[in-house]
Amino acid sequence: MRGHGGLALRYGGGTVDKKFYQDLLDQVSDGVYFVSLDRRITYWNGGAERITGYSAQEVQGHSCAEGILRHVNGAGRQLCVQGCPLRAVMKDGKSREAHVYLHHKDGHRVPVTVRGQALRDSDGKIVGSVEVFSTQVVNPYAGTRQDRKDDSLDPVTGLGSRRLGELHLRTLMQAVSEQATTLGVLFMDADHFKDVNDTFGHKTGDAVLRMVSQTLANGLRRGDIPVRWGGEEFLALLPGIDEAGLVVVAERVRMLVENSWIQQGETQVRVTVSVGATMAVPAESPDDLADRADRLMYMSKRAGRNRVTTDTGPLLADGVPDPGNDSGSDCFT
Repeated sequence: MRGHGGLALRYGGGTVDKKFYQDLLDQVSDGVYFVSLDRRITYWNGGAERITGYSAQEVQGHSCAEGILRHVNGAGRQLCVQGCPLRAVMKDGKSREAHVYLHHKDGHRVPVTVRGQALRDSDGKIVGSVEVFSTQVVNPYAGTRQDRKDDSLDPVTGLGSRRLGELHLRTLMQAVSEQATTLGVLFMDADHFKDVNDTFGHKTGDAVLRMVSQTLANGLRRGDIPVRWGGEEFLALLPGIDEAGLVVVAERVRMLVENSWIQQGETQVRVTVSVGATMAVPAESPDDLADRADRLMYMSKRAGRNRVTTDTGPLLADGVPDPGNDSGSDCFT
């Protein structure tokens, strides 16, 4: 099958029939892979290639915990290190399902639903496991092709352009002033991004911006609008959200970027984001709202970067207020 290795894989003394692979894998778009008891990947289908960007040749024979997918849950826990579903499946034979974020070859995080099931030999002994995973991408800007000819999109990241963001912001602020909706805003800046350009060059810098932008889009809701505001700054408009929901989304985006990276040889190129999160007030202008979100973002910079600041102050990594906030006055990048 298309260079994905032998169809009939032998586990211990048992062999899974070739027809099983053909029926299961050739007719599905979901990702499917098999692991042995030591969690080494022994099979990788075309759906897995499409969803993750990794070819079968790149992953077969490697452990799924070697930094290939590195599943994280919504709280940022590395499941390959703590709480691997496939390890649990192979221990007790019980099927499991989880909603996680996998690591794409291009660096960004992708939301997927994973389902693990034990593989047994003819004697019923567990000899490995199979994971089927399907994408749960809901935001239309997730997966946007950068080469698409569309003046409303930023050519580097595929997110909405600043001009499109300003148009949406004015329209949504009019709706807020009419009390037809609520609006939350996230203002994000990639921390130490200049160091990436200086160390690895602008081509890698652009790849990092795409990584951040796609991770951002994959962390948002269906109706949210992510925008490249300029340079390494991003704005996200979240209509219809309340303050509690805004904090949840902001912290999720921050966590996912922190857990994203681009592999450059033996080096993982990473950035974090400082985030300002605020709710629109009916009487203010679009510029006033964007400026307040920007100021909150710089408070996150001053408080140590890689965090979210709301109107009530910086949050800790678990989304609660930081009692030790030092607002300061320095300007950081």
